[in-house]
Amino acid sequence: MTLTDQYIEASERDRLEDLSRTRLLDTPPEERFDRITRLAQALFGVSAASIALIDEKRQFLKSFVGPLSRESERRHTFCTETIKSADTLVVENAITDERFRNSPLVTGNPHIKFYAGRPLRGPGGTHVGTFCIIDQSPRTFSDDERKVLADLTAIIQREMNLSWDIDNGARMQRALRPADPPAPAGYELGTCFYPAFGVSGDFYDLGTTTDGNFRLTVGDAMGKGVGPGLVAGTVHSAFAATGWPEGPAATLRSASDSVEEKLARAGSYATVFHAVINPATGQGHYADAGQGLSHILRADGTLERLPTTGPPMGLMPGQDWDTLPLSLEPGDGLLIATDGLLDLDGSDLDQLAAVIAAREPGTSPDAAVKTWCDRRGKTGVLDDITAVLLQRNASGA
Repeated sequence: MTLTDQYIEASERDRLEDLSRTRLLDTPPEERFDRITRLAQALFGVSAASIALIDEKRQFLKSFVGPLSRESERRHTFCTETIKSADTLVVENAITDERFRNSPLVTGNPHIKFYAGRPLRGPGGTHVGTFCIIDQSPRTFSDDERKVLADLTAIIQREMNLSWDIDNGARMQRALRPADPPAPAGYELGTCFYPAFGVSGDFYDLGTTTDGNFRLTVGDAMGKGVGPGLVAGTVHSAFAATGWPEGPAATLRSASDSVEEKLARAGSYATVFHAVINPATGQGHYADAGQGLSHILRADGTLERLPTTGPPMGLMPGQDWDTLPLSLEPGDGLLIATDGLLDLDGSDLDQLAAVIAAREPGTSPDAAVKTWCDRRGKTGVLDDITAVLLQRNASGA
């Protein structure tokens, strides 16, 4: 193998790794891309437009409109040539172009005669795909049309970059989130944490206090996406910085003091539920800053909703919260959830209660929580979903 061949092989390896990092290959159509291909077809008056990703041996169309196939062999495609280019590749008449005149895409379906495409970059800067338009008739392509194609490509590129940033942020958030601790002796634990848009505005933290009690904190920053994700991270850090030594209301007060000014500048707030429970007795206390979705799931199948004890953090400067008692008898469970779980059931507290009460006997807390948080078969759910269930064993030991 010559040095040139080695360089080409290494470059292709880097390109394929970059393509993998986009996390777009073999994914379903998305409206944010489909609207651009539809627009391009109408603006240029062509038969087809597509956003293509070039794998090792095939071309995958993330989005397309017109008489094209979702997948095709890479070696026959115009886009394979486009990713070698730094600018727009224009083929005004493929029949007279030596590179493409014998291509099966020219001599057979979809009978391409005109092609114009621009490369798309992955997060590492390599050319991983293209945005292109095609037609079955030869045509010229003006400088103004080239500019429009470049502008549309820039929009697609921004969307791809945004996807990478959100995915990267989500990976960081998952890596930085504390690992679930073992449940206390005599208890079982279930959790779910499902972001709506990659980065979650929810957080939760579980652990043991210095005096041996079990603590549970679940929070939800206003909104969805990257901004609320940053707010949630800030509020979570404020709770962690307290060291968890105080009672629930005092812990809320301490965390609120450290973030109150930041939340005001951000124009945001966060709802938080914080509880501390003595595992040996099942007795505990909690403070609820506007969350309002926590329930005691009694062993006899009844549900007891725990009232809030004050407004969300950041909503009213200088706010204090009350502390209320709670008790987990053998077989009881404490369910703490964010409002994304409520949205799954039409924002109806009674319906949510019915879903929780319908839990199959003997279902583990973790299986139950993940069933309640399951989005499958639901429509219009665009909120983060987080839930924690701490259940005391029926034997009490």
